[in-house]
Amino acid sequence: MGRQGQVSAEFVLIVSFILIIILVFASFIGPQMEENNIISSVREGASTAATEIVYSNVSMQPIKLESIRVTGEKDKTITLVFDRPLPENYKPFVINRTIKSILDIGGSQLNYNTVKVGDRTYTIVV
Repeated sequence: MGRQGQVSAEFVLIVSFILIIILVFASFIGPQMEENNIISSVREGASTAATEIVYSNVSMQPIKLESIRVTGEKDKTITLVFDRPLPENYKPFVINRTIKSILDIGGSQLNYNTVKVGDRTYTIVV
C-alpha cells in the first residue's frame, strides 16, 4: 500500500508541475496571439484599401504595403509604411478600412484612428 501511495504522490507532483508550465506559457502566448491577429487584420485592411484606391483612380501607380511597425507596451501605435508616399486625401480611407478590419475581429473603436482590443489600445498611423 505504501508503494502505491508514493506512485500516486509522484504522479500528482508531475502533473501539477506540467500544469504550472502550461499556465506560465499560456500567459505569454495569449497576448502575442492577440497581437498577431491584430497585425493580420491591419495588413488585410490596409492592403484592401490600397487596392481599392488604385482601382478607383486609374492614373495612380500601384501602392504596396511595405511594412507594419508596432511600438508601445499597453497603448500601441501601429504605423503603416507603404512603398511610395500615400496622398493625404487617401490616408483617412486607409485608416477607416484598417479600423473596420480590426472591428471585424472583435475590437471597439474609441475615436477616428484608435481601437481597443482586449486590454490594449491600438492607434493606426499612416
